[in-house]
Amino acid sequence: MLLTKWLAVACLSLFFAGTPAFAGTEQRCAELGSQCICAEGLNSATHDGGQTTWTPGQMYNPDDSTAPTQCFPFTGNAGYPADNFIEFYSAQQFIPVPAASLSGVLPPGNTLSRVLRDQGQGVAHIMNPTIQETPGATVCLRSYARWDRTSLWPGTFAAFGQPIITWPNMNGVSQNLGNCDNPGGCTQQQKILTLGGVNFAYGPGDGILNTQISWSQSQPNVEPTIHTRFDGDIFAAPVDFQELGSVRDCTDNFCRLEICVDYSDLGEGRVRMRRTSVAPGSGQVTVFKPVGKVLRPNLQLNNSAGAGAGLAMYAQYFPVVRDNSHFIMTRVRPENRLFWPGPACEVEGGCSGSPAIPVAAPMGLILK
Repeated sequence: MLLTKWLAVACLSLFFAGTPAFAGTEQRCAELGSQCICAEGLNSATHDGGQTTWTPGQMYNPDDSTAPTQCFPFTGNAGYPADNFIEFYSAQQFIPVPAASLSGVLPPGNTLSRVLRDQGQGVAHIMNPTIQETPGATVCLRSYARWDRTSLWPGTFAAFGQPIITWPNMNGVSQNLGNCDNPGGCTQQQKILTLGGVNFAYGPGDGILNTQISWSQSQPNVEPTIHTRFDGDIFAAPVDFQELGSVRDCTDNFCRLEICVDYSDLGEGRVRMRRTSVAPGSGQVTVFKPVGKVLRPNLQLNNSAGAGAGLAMYAQYFPVVRDNSHFIMTRVRPENRLFWPGPACEVEGGCSGSPAIPVAAPMGLILK
């Protein structure tokens, strides 16, 4: 009788608004065990114990993730200590969007209830825990993103047919964002994913590691491209901005976006990045960045000094509408230049009780 009553309450809690829906740990994170540092499914309508209102300008603890594998608050996991500087914050409006309303842009077989939409301007991010590694490790981030066609884009291009918009620049002066002659006109950017941090004790130099995927508009009236960077003086890698495609690749479908830092036994820094357009889209682009020129005997990268590493969801100067799902941070030892976080079966389908096979890059492409 008690068991029957408990089951009835549990089932009702899945259907009534305002009741927390605890979706549990992402299957990929569970499969990786101690190799999964933290994960946020972004698959919940509620936060902080059943709150249904997502008010801009505050921290959130979504109800579909729990300690110790949640990224915020991070209480410590897989050898990483608790980190009080981590934030799950948005100055924009978060909107949990029912997955059923996005069936045309989500893969068949997904088990999502919702995706987390951000729209507007202002800082929005889920920071990853402070990186603390000795040589011989691979540290990665992965998330899913899709940019809606209703976004206000900088400039006009055929993929969206949006008019050139006018939006206040940083000084409050209205500028035509399709015109590169105007301040900020060709420096529009939305950050997507950043694995890094700062350590001013390293010196000389800026003490920054910035491995980032973002999109930007480099010329007037052209669609934004998704570019990559691996810079800062920690590894002093050569300047390189290879591209992962266009925003066009991630509008009628979600894209899986991944960053991996391969930290060799010698203390070298290597970076790989990948964009995979998941069904109903297709296509994959992988970038291998030039190897850093500086060896480091350890990586102690602080997030507390405004580094903002992790899943970033904000644009400069103009608002976009972006859907987000399944952010994860992983660490494997020894260093493995074939490892990727890979698919979240909750998004791409195929969830089962059997472990997933790690997705590997072609061996011939990773040797430097």
